[in-house]
Amino acid sequence: MINDPYQVLGVSQNASNDEIKKAYRELSRKYHPDSYVNNPLSGLAEEKFKEVQEAYKQVMDMKENGSSSGFSGTSSYSGNSSSDDMAKYNSARTYINARQYAQASNILAGMSNRSGEWHYLYAVTSMGTGNNVEALNHAQQAVSMDPNNKEYANFLNQLQMRGNRYQTNGGAFGQRQTGGLGTGNLCCDLWCADSLCECMGGDLCSCM
Repeated sequence: MINDPYQVLGVSQNASNDEIKKAYRELSRKYHPDSYVNNPLSGLAEEKFKEVQEAYKQVMDMKENGSSSGFSGTSSYSGNSSSDDMAKYNSARTYINARQYAQASNILAGMSNRSGEWHYLYAVTSMGTGNNVEALNHAQQAVSMDPNNKEYANFLNQLQMRGNRYQTNGGAFGQRQTGGLGTGNLCCDLWCADSLCECMGGDLCSCM
């Protein structure tokens, strides 16, 4: 799995499908093994060719899998950050959009700048993998670092409401889970899922 397939293809996160395909075709021609027969760089060219193929497949899969999700693929972070950090944040969001939480976590783990955006995205990936306590801690840190960011605040509110719901039903936050995100109560699970979708801009159940 490539951490930043967009970078491999040399296109931005906002590139159109036509731009992505054009970049893919050009790179495929450039590094095609047939062009490096009896060339000392043939091994490197073949590796690059395979990387381009994998990057293109990842990008197109992410676009297809994330097309119906309400989670934004573009960072709302407004603080000081390098262009490299912003690209990584957007890549992490793209993976989250495709529900590929492990890949998003890998990108974030490799970053040294732990901004409010970093803590927010790490909170979302933690929520996606079922670690509610870690999700709450990082969401609180994100809001503390950027209190004016509504996206962070809304997500934290949803986590806190979920925790209160668990306590009302007789269990402390995060302790009633026996596997994954389930609470053991179908209605509660449905409410939690709908709340998370609304936080991301979607709506699982319009009746809630």
